[in-house]
Amino acid sequence: MLHAVAAADSVRVDLRGVDGTLRDNVLAHLGDVRIDPRRRLSDRGRERILATSRQRVRDALKPYGYYTPEIDAELRQEGEDFVIALRVRRGTPVRIAQSNVSLTGDGAAHPELVAWRRSMPLKEGLRLDQPAWTVYKDAGLDTARRFGYLAANYVEQRIAVDLDGVSADLDLELDTGPRYVMGRTVFEDNPLRPGVLESIPRFETGEFYNARLVNRFRLDLSGTGYFDSVTVTESRNDAADPPSVDLLVATETGARNRTQGAIGVGTDTGIRLQANYTRVPMSSRGDRLDVGAGWREIDDELTLRGTYRVPQNNRRRNYWIADGTLTFENRDLEVKRRDEDEDFIPVANGNIDDRHLRLGQLMVRNRSAGDQQRLTTLFGQFLSSTNDYQPFSVVDGVGPLSGDIDGLLRSTDASASVGIEVNVVDVQGRGFANRGKRDTFWLFRSVYSRSENAGFTQAYASSRRVYNVGERGKWLIRGEIGYTESKVDRVSIDLGADVLDLSVTRLPSFYRFRAGGSTSVRGYGPEQLSNNNVGSNHVLTASVEYEHRFLPAWSLAGFVDIGNAFNDWSDPELKTGVGLGLRWYSVVGPVRIDVAQARDFTGQPWRVHLSVGTPLL
Repeated sequence: MLHAVAAADSVRVDLRGVDGTLRDNVLAHLGDVRIDPRRRLSDRGRERILATSRQRVRDALKPYGYYTPEIDAELRQEGEDFVIALRVRRGTPVRIAQSNVSLTGDGAAHPELVAWRRSMPLKEGLRLDQPAWTVYKDAGLDTARRFGYLAANYVEQRIAVDLDGVSADLDLELDTGPRYVMGRTVFEDNPLRPGVLESIPRFETGEFYNARLVNRFRLDLSGTGYFDSVTVTESRNDAADPPSVDLLVATETGARNRTQGAIGVGTDTGIRLQANYTRVPMSSRGDRLDVGAGWREIDDELTLRGTYRVPQNNRRRNYWIADGTLTFENRDLEVKRRDEDEDFIPVANGNIDDRHLRLGQLMVRNRSAGDQQRLTTLFGQFLSSTNDYQPFSVVDGVGPLSGDIDGLLRSTDASASVGIEVNVVDVQGRGFANRGKRDTFWLFRSVYSRSENAGFTQAYASSRRVYNVGERGKWLIRGEIGYTESKVDRVSIDLGADVLDLSVTRLPSFYRFRAGGSTSVRGYGPEQLSNNNVGSNHVLTASVEYEHRFLPAWSLAGFVDIGNAFNDWSDPELKTGVGLGLRWYSVVGPVRIDVAQARDFTGQPWRVHLSVGTPLL
């Protein structure tokens, strides 16, 4: 038996014979018992306190099926304190003889409600548990209303207790009533022309009501950036046939110009700076402009970018888009003597400039009854890139480079390609509860290249999934595969004592695959896994991670990553990284610190990775 003492001002309760939930409920029913120690307690007063305490214990035990307990109670004084000593023998519990749950109404055959009916926890032979009965009933109403049976109610809910037989019969009948549909969606005055906001709901008028999609509608409206505040009011129309729910949308619009700046640090980037400007909406058409600039310490990389999006006239959830990126970076050209070496040998330093423009049409479509969205972009893209490396005068202790390396050191290219990109997004929850998936696929082919024999075709697919396991655990699984049909050159570099044979793709650097780093194969440096750090035609990576929360905002993780970027499918030479991580779910997003070991490098070195943000985005 457990022995518990709970303080209640000048009266303590010494309770034995019950534990766990029963003990908590008994103490809650006893509440505060107050006795003025300055006044003499009469025998009648003492008996009244004990009788009240016994009755409260009985009342606390009945919901859990104990109707005939034996309770010994004693009130004694210890110094200036009074103590109520209670010894409880629970007796024979009431067990369930019959348990009948039925469904009537239009939703009697609805799969979710049928599953609820079958999940009744109070089976025949089990102890009566009225709190579980209440939770089960609440779940039934919640399920019914969530799927549009808004008038659902219990026409019978009966517990018949037979104290002589120490048994109980349960009868429960849920009448779902009719199923409601989505009615009109009315937008109050706003600065956007008709048709812009009407394209946002993930449901159509006349579809069955779904509370989850109404909540997503609120989030989608806020996510447009058009408004400072959004209020969606539901109004039931019971007289309609079928009954419906109308939505009234009220919005407030403030400043259209938003400016943001950030400074941070990461193991893949070093110090980084970022500035963004957004104007939304730019006009009554609902168009949006985002421009930004970013700099990172590693490779002294400067990026300028701009995105413009405008809804198409009379084409629901279709948009014209334009994306432009200018990237300027200074990086070392590095090679390895052996693939298993961790360290590279710098052989040259130079500038890489990329100018990229994508024009296309974005189509947003619903999947899985609106729970997921598929974003399809048909595009044409244009790339102008320049690589200009200057070889070092001394390389690895010997003279300058020699060999047929002009194409490796300097190149200028311009290309145009057409393709398609598809993203399927289903992200729910925040913080540790974040879950869902993000699938990405693209395919494009060059239709023009200024360089001879530099045409290419590229296909890529990736998937990221997060599965919650109870309240404290979650699995993170991701994988990617990329393939490029592009010519590969063999380049020899003379390092004096060694001649290195390199595999160099003709694919423009902007489109080359690289692996390694905090969001790829951990244990290896950022973009360290490719053909001599210059990028490759193909990529293949995968990761499995388990995360366990030990405090509300903190969790630990263990993971295994594998992958590489390469030019030859017959010899991908996949690398493995293993490690442990610490997660902090801060107000700015998850902060992820990983310590990982590169299993395929000489000496199996350890590396620390730091990143911020959810792995699903």
